[in-house]
Amino acid sequence: MKKIKTNGGAAMLISVVFFLFISLSIISGLVSPTVREFKNASVNLNSKKSYFLAESGSEDALYRLINGIAISENPDSEIITLDSNSVTTTITTNGSSKQITSLGDVKSYQRKTSISLTTGVGTSFNYGVQVGQGGLEMSNTSKIVGNVYSGGEIEGENSASITGTAVVSGTSGKIETIQVDGDATAHFIEGSTIGGSTNSYDLKTTRVTGNVVATTITSCTGTVGGNATFDTKASCTIAGTQTTPNPVDFVDPEVTPLPITDEQVLAWENDAAIWGTINSQTYDSGTTNLGPKKINGDLTVKNTATLNVTGTLWVTGKVTFENSAIVRLDSGYGSASGVIVAGVSGSTTAGLITLKNSAQIQGSGTAGSYIMLLSQMVNTASTSIDAGNTGSAAILYAGYGLIDINNSGAFKEITAAKLKISNSATITYESGLANVNFSSGPSGGYSIESWKETE
Repeated sequence: MKKIKTNGGAAMLISVVFFLFISLSIISGLVSPTVREFKNASVNLNSKKSYFLAESGSEDALYRLINGIAISENPDSEIITLDSNSVTTTITTNGSSKQITSLGDVKSYQRKTSISLTTGVGTSFNYGVQVGQGGLEMSNTSKIVGNVYSGGEIEGENSASITGTAVVSGTSGKIETIQVDGDATAHFIEGSTIGGSTNSYDLKTTRVTGNVVATTITSCTGTVGGNATFDTKASCTIAGTQTTPNPVDFVDPEVTPLPITDEQVLAWENDAAIWGTINSQTYDSGTTNLGPKKINGDLTVKNTATLNVTGTLWVTGKVTFENSAIVRLDSGYGSASGVIVAGVSGSTTAGLITLKNSAQIQGSGTAGSYIMLLSQMVNTASTSIDAGNTGSAAILYAGYGLIDINNSGAFKEITAAKLKISNSATITYESGLANVNFSSGPSGGYSIESWKETE
């Protein structure tokens, strides 16, 4: 009987074991990088998803800001969910600039983007005073330091004066009984003192230091200091050269529209309203930050109160600043300007703005920064803005209403359908008003300062 060896095959077993270990090592060496690359690809994909999610949040917020669309119930932030992943977008306002920050989150992989916005070109106020067809009435040593453009008559009395140029448009336009230190242009000029030159159809009982161009000249007060070009003349002495007939027919100045449109006002209203609506507000002491906001009712700041305006305000009722109250723009506005809108479009009663008893209206503290107080009241028979005893960096605007300035009020620029100035009130135009940069609305549309990933 053949004996079976039980101790054989050890070498083969060892060889198989070694082969298995080597095979496993090779497989492991091949699989591990593949698994690692697959994991990296997954991380990279989620990271990219997070980035594009953040970009989507930023773009959505930017679109809504530019077009005046409400962002969410909370105007400072919104959360968008896409495919079970989320992006949180926050908006911070710093005066004339806004910062949009979006954080995308995909399976705990986060990417953050940021957009910095600044305001664009602003509204141009080319005159110290611009008035519509209601015209300008001045009395009792009131003064405008700057130029005046009026769609209606300019009438003065009791030493009222304009230090710059005065222009009245239209075939019935008239400058009457006022002192104008610069040039004067109107269809009729009567009973006035003009320090510069005149251009008119009819010049009557007026003293002119410079040159005269007219169709008819009658009863000059004193001697015309320069040359005169005319068709007919009566009772008038000309110091310089006389040219007759006038070779050029007089052309009335064109009607110039007021600088702010209804669409711009609507944009300011929307900019305030998307940040929420509150009821009437009264402040009589302390310092309060307010804006952007819509106030459904009245706004009153009085006594020792200080209102720090941090954004556009729209007040549907009355606005009253009185008794040493201070209303100022937040320092974050920098050189930009802000707006307080009063009233509602088309109303003949809502939107009265009252400034009195040493109330102070201030910009941000940086040169070129102003607050514009704008009344929407459609009524030139009743006062839309009543201002007196107030020193301020304010622009007053009532495109459809009457502004009454009295009792030593001092302002930077005034635009109205009709304007009355009396009792030593002074309007001092600043050159920077030719391009006022408002922090919201189409006149201060947002420009992208930077757009980048921050995290």
